[in-house]
This record gives sequence, C-alpha cells and structure tokens, in this order.
Amino acid sequence: MLNANTMEKVVLTRRISDFLHRSKDQEQREVIENVARALAQDVAVNVREALAFELRTCPYLPHDLAAKIATDVEDVSGPFLASTTVFSDSQLAGLIPHLEEHAHVAIAKRSSLGDSTCEALVTFGSEKSVSYLVRNEKARLNEQVLSSIVKRFPERRTLMEQMSARPNLPLSVVKSIIDKVSDTYRCLLEGQYGVTADIADELMRSSASKSMWAMIEAASERQIHAYVGDLRAQGRLTIDLMLDMAEKGSVAFLDSSLAFRSGFTVSATKNMLHSGDSELFVALMKKADVSKADAHAILTILKLAKTK
Repeated sequence: MLNANTMEKVVLTRRISDFLHRSKDQEQREVIENVARALAQDVAVNVREALAFELRTCPYLPHDLAAKIATDVEDVSGPFLASTTVFSDSQLAGLIPHLEEHAHVAIAKRSSLGDSTCEALVTFGSEKSVSYLVRNEKARLNEQVLSSIVKRFPERRTLMEQMSARPNLPLSVVKSIIDKVSDTYRCLLEGQYGVTADIADELMRSSASKSMWAMIEAASERQIHAYVGDLRAQGRLTIDLMLDMAEKGSVAFLDSSLAFRSGFTVSATKNMLHSGDSELFVALMKKADVSKADAHAILTILKLAKTK
C-alpha cells in the first residue's frame, strides 16, 4: 500500500512523461528534467520504477538522467533498458561495464543492437547474458563479435550450439565451432555451410592436438605416460595424435604411446626404439601395429630429434 506522498510522486511521473514527450521549450524542459532527476533518486523504489516506466518511450532524455535509471535496481532499469532509444550505440556500450547481469540480459534481448553494444556485452557480460544475445534472432552479430564469443567461451558447448543455430554464420566462425558442438549440431553445420566431413574431422583433430600439446608441453615423463594411458582407455590414442606430439617435440609421448600399443613396458619400448637396432625397431612397429609409412615417419622424427 502506497502512502499519500509516494502516490503523489507516482502520479507526477506520468505528468513529467507527458510533458517531455510533447514539449520543445528548452527552458521549461530543463525545469521538468530537474524534477525527474530528483524522482530518479527517490528513496521509494515504487517512485523510481514508475518514473523509469513512464520515461522509457521518451525520444530524448539528458544522458545523466537516463544513465541513472539504467544503473538502478532490476525493477527500475529492466523495462527502461528493454525499450529506451535515448542511448546511441557508443553510449550504451559505455554503460555496460558499469551494469549488473540483469541489465546486461535486458540489453541482450533488445530488438535493435549496435556493433559496439554487442562487443561490450561479449566482453563484460556473463555467459548467461551472452547466451541471450546469441539467441536473439533480431540482433545482428558481426564476425568480430561471434569470434570474440568463441575465444571467450570455447568450452561452453551449449553456447556454441546456440551459435550454430543462428543463420548465415561466417565460414570462419563455422570452422572455429564445428569441433566444439555435439554430432547433431556438427551435421547441421556440415549440411548448411557445405563443410565436408573430411574438413570437419581435420578441424577436430587439430583442436585435439592443440589441447593435448598444451597439457604435455611442460609435463614430466610420468605425467605424460598417465595422459597417454587415459587417451588409450578412452579410445582416443590415434597414430596421428602420436606422430603430431612427437613432431612437436615430445618423444616421451611417442615412447608411452608405442608402449601401450605394443604391450611392452616403457623401458623395453625405449630400448627397441632408440637402440639403433633395426630388427628391434621393426619388431616394435609390428607389435604396435604401425604401418610402414608411419614407421618411416617415426624414424624421421627420431633423426630430427637427435639433431636438436
């Protein structure tokens, strides 16, 4: 129940809105705008909420007044941010670092958003607010904004899949997310953008290789052996990955991979691989089910490793 004083102020907000909608007299507007500024700081949320609701459709408001309303609590700022047109793209983008998540969500759901505002949302917004932006079909997200989302949230599969559902994605973005989504969305991208299964598989292999190298680059031999064991158990220890890690400089990854594939101990595998005995090398390759071409690649990698 509103008290009489609060009720009078709520009624006053309608009068202020009516005046600001129709008056062009600058001197009179300044007087009324000052009244609005006072109401925007009123201790009663009901008053501030009524003011924000009434002013949300005003074509012009002083920036300080609009910013005050935009940075208020959710019940006040939400309806205002969802509808107001008083901010330019750069002004709205400038406000975003100072707004809370509820305000970011309200902005992300707007039917009209500029590039700067979208970039600011992606930079400062939470995953929740960015998700609303991605699902906003009316928001035009350029290649830079979409790429920024992928760079900031690469492990958020749900967000990547929401992006997959957007129409007319740039091919560079398609290629950057195709290894980050489920098989269902991957097939959708392949069909919609003409990305072949071979290209998609290559992108996924490349992504797996980068991730694995980041894990093992500074790891000890014991840690690498544990990683290789996990890959083997998960059915992900491929010849291509083994060769790629070895080419990047991890002979320990090669040793452990061949040990798991052959069933020999790591010590025995190292002896057969690095002793220079061709018969032992051939026996290891056969036991590990390595083709002649891949065995030749391993010899080349080992020779290069010795020269470094």
